[in-house]
Amino acid sequence: MTIRDQCPACGGSQIQPRVRLPYDRPPLAKYLTTFYRDYPQCDFTPLAGEVYGLDECGQCGCYFQNPVPEPEFLAGFYGQGLYGSGAKAFQTCDPYQTEQLLRELMMVVRYLSPTVARPCVLDFGTGSGHWALLAAAAGLDTHASDLSPHAFEPLRVRGITCHRHDQLPKELFDFVNTEQVFEHLADPSGQLQVLAQGLRPGGVVKIGVPHDGQLRNKLRAPQWTAPKSSADSLNGVAPLEHLNHFEPASLDALAARCGLQPLVISGWQLLPRNSKSQPIRKRIGLWLRTRLGEVYRPHFRLTQTAFYQKSSLA
Repeated sequence: MTIRDQCPACGGSQIQPRVRLPYDRPPLAKYLTTFYRDYPQCDFTPLAGEVYGLDECGQCGCYFQNPVPEPEFLAGFYGQGLYGSGAKAFQTCDPYQTEQLLRELMMVVRYLSPTVARPCVLDFGTGSGHWALLAAAAGLDTHASDLSPHAFEPLRVRGITCHRHDQLPKELFDFVNTEQVFEHLADPSGQLQVLAQGLRPGGVVKIGVPHDGQLRNKLRAPQWTAPKSSADSLNGVAPLEHLNHFEPASLDALAARCGLQPLVISGWQLLPRNSKSQPIRKRIGLWLRTRLGEVYRPHFRLTQTAFYQKSSLA
């Protein structure tokens, strides 16, 4: 296990301990048995004698696990445990989520369109490969990366270029998609810096992560084995998996450390956060779309999504 001596989001040192529980005794011993019964290949024996710690940053409000497992354990946990022998390489996505993903992708393409005719995109943490397949079907120059290469061969067959997560090219991508990735990273700042280097000037990165607005209240009387879909679920800080629980201010601070500027969403349109107010006609149009439900929303429940841009002068 590795100790974190600063907030993984803002880099602050005002760290306040919140939870300390041994992995090999209740309630976490029961938690591991309950949540990973369908993954018998997961090996938790290295956790004997180790402690699950959850800290809170007094500056940006980020909750983060401290200490975090070593990279070797995490690689085995995801590579051989969750995605190893017997795990499903590809998962289906319901039609509603597919529609949302495509609309979100085209929102970014339209934002880039004045200067980029055919964006080069990277699905970082591709998982099942669903997003990468949609981007390729939309005619984009599509690349994918993941800690575990379980989906690489099916993607390569479909013309998608695959990269190891630690061998990404520099200044190649116009858009980097990260969906449900940064909560799993022991060093989110270091990884975002690598992705920022992979962006061309003016390129955009999306960060989609879990967010539970009731987490603070739940931690007062935590129910660790509550089902993920229940009101008492602590999935936002799931031991071993969700190493970081970001607040909106945490994501902004994380992006700022990597030289990225925040974008905002108006209806289904990306805009620089410091852009001038829109004309009255567009504001009325946005109000009407809002009334009709035609506004952007994350396609996964209990998540938040933020978009950031690399300076065009980089």
